[in-house]
Amino acid sequence: MVFILKLAVNDFRNIIRDRFFLFAFFAYPVMLITFSRIMIHLIAPRIESMFPLAANFYLLFMFFIILIPFIFSFISAFLILDERDEHLLTVLRVMPISRNNYLIYRMFFMSLFSFIVLMIFPPLSGLIDGTEFSYAAYLPTAILFALFTPLSALLVASFATNKVQAFAIFKIGGTVFIIPILAFFLGLGDIKYLFGPIPNFWSLLALDSVIISGSIEIVPLVIGYIYHIVLIGFLFYIFNKKN
Repeated sequence: MVFILKLAVNDFRNIIRDRFFLFAFFAYPVMLITFSRIMIHLIAPRIESMFPLAANFYLLFMFFIILIPFIFSFISAFLILDERDEHLLTVLRVMPISRNNYLIYRMFFMSLFSFIVLMIFPPLSGLIDGTEFSYAAYLPTAILFALFTPLSALLVASFATNKVQAFAIFKIGGTVFIIPILAFFLGLGDIKYLFGPIPNFWSLLALDSVIISGSIEIVPLVIGYIYHIVLIGFLFYIFNKKN
């Protein structure tokens, strides 16, 4: 436990030293909340005649929820790439913490902060009615979204050999993982299940139920948890094989 605390302190030092990490870790969540709370509410009345933005606040809420774990996965993946370049993963073979335990720590360290932001975003965003929003129903959904942090971080760390490739994978992944929100924007009915192979589709399906009815939709939650855990395990295996 002491060694884990030392690793966490070292991670914070690395984040503070790097301006981009510092922006992503601290400033990005604040900017996201500020934009959703102030700017969108200023813009909505001015474009009401062209597009009913206010009527689609819940879709914007879902969109921002997707972005939160994605940015923390970005930090996690780049920390792993830095450590791989410094041959830290090789050094771990003679350290008091096993390589697998270290990687598990690395994956879920950022997931914790992703979960914290996911939990404080609903009441601060101003995009949903906080008095009717069920936080008890939202809790397991927020945990599921937080699991997307290690999934996408491992995806990048497993297949990127350098930071340029990592940026490219994140750009492609960012597009792919946002696509499922179209199913809710376009009201596709059962056709929306065509987006099922994209992991966070199931997270969005569970979130949609929380927003619309304030209830937990068990089936998408169970499928989402199983799908995320299987993919994380598979990518974890690939990463270990390649590194």
